[in-house]
Amino acid sequence: MHFSDRETFFNHDFHELIGLIYDSVTSEQGFFPFLSRFVQVFNGHSASFAIYDTAANSLLGTWTVNIPEEALRFYSEHVSHRDVLVEKAISVNREGNCRFVASNLDLGPDVKRLRRDTRAGEWLESYGACEAAGAIAYMDGHYLNFFGMQRSPDQPEFSYEELNVFDGFLPHLHRAVGLYTRLMQRRCGPAVERLVLERVNRGIIVCDASFRVAFRNGKADDILKRNAGLRVNSDGMLVAHGNESARQFAVLLSAAVEASIARRELDDQVFSLEHGQQRITLVVTPLQGTAEAGSLAQGALVTLHDWSWSNEISDDLLKSLFDLTDAEAVVAAELVGGQSLSDIAQTSGRSRETVKYHLNNIFRKTGTRRQGELVSLLSRACTSV
Repeated sequence: MHFSDRETFFNHDFHELIGLIYDSVTSEQGFFPFLSRFVQVFNGHSASFAIYDTAANSLLGTWTVNIPEEALRFYSEHVSHRDVLVEKAISVNREGNCRFVASNLDLGPDVKRLRRDTRAGEWLESYGACEAAGAIAYMDGHYLNFFGMQRSPDQPEFSYEELNVFDGFLPHLHRAVGLYTRLMQRRCGPAVERLVLERVNRGIIVCDASFRVAFRNGKADDILKRNAGLRVNSDGMLVAHGNESARQFAVLLSAAVEASIARRELDDQVFSLEHGQQRITLVVTPLQGTAEAGSLAQGALVTLHDWSWSNEISDDLLKSLFDLTDAEAVVAAELVGGQSLSDIAQTSGRSRETVKYHLNNIFRKTGTRRQGELVSLLSRACTSV
């Protein structure tokens, strides 16, 4: 970006963005307005806040603008654990410099090889981006928030002049993100109490919009103590064991948090974790508090069912209890076992639309409306017989 009138920029756009940064602390939309405006002002393609656990070298969640879910899944699976731009920013930060770095400026002469070897270039190209710049917005122990912006091939490469301007936002981002992470934990309290009353017979974990655990009930503590493929780390972040499981869980949690912040409906996400002889089914649901109800909590509800404490769900039992057809019973059992609709479609050889049709019939016969309700009902009913 070229600044033909730097005074105009600093008098208007710069201060507008600073205002949006601090508005994010208490806004229902969080940092999304800031991200969107930053991309617009600086001629960007997309932007994100990516949350990492530096001890485990894993992605925990993201807030994204103009990055599709498929690209986020690709990043989580193939790039996040060796993102050279994030590594460069961490290295610069440890040297005592709090500044932006850019892929076309700071990765040295081997940048093309790095893009190829880490698949970062493939990731950027998958959604129309080309170059990226970013900086550490906030660090607390092993909790790291990386703010990044990407540009497309038809947009100019990043310049040192621009990065110097970007650096002016970092002290404000550090303060605002720190306040936001603390405030999110306090906001979750009233909503948590109501949710626990509704689902007290299950393990309950609530993650706030900064991806930290704001609450967990006694049943969840019991499951976590049994080392069931899930843990809360020393920085209060919920992580899954194993690289693949950790990446999949981070994507599901990100989708739920973004839907919660946007007050957007999102289907419950069902996920299965196996660790040794243990298997647990997780249902990840956006928190959907409203101002009218006196709750502005943002984040995700994670409901846990530990199958080591109960018998396996049988198709015959489901059919007899809820008058399900053979096909519906199979869909219900696999859903409770942690399979997604796409997984069920693939293993059964049916289309996703057919599986969805069976699911709607199951909802009608069981009197439920969401996958989380259904999983809770079926597992409770079958284990009590």
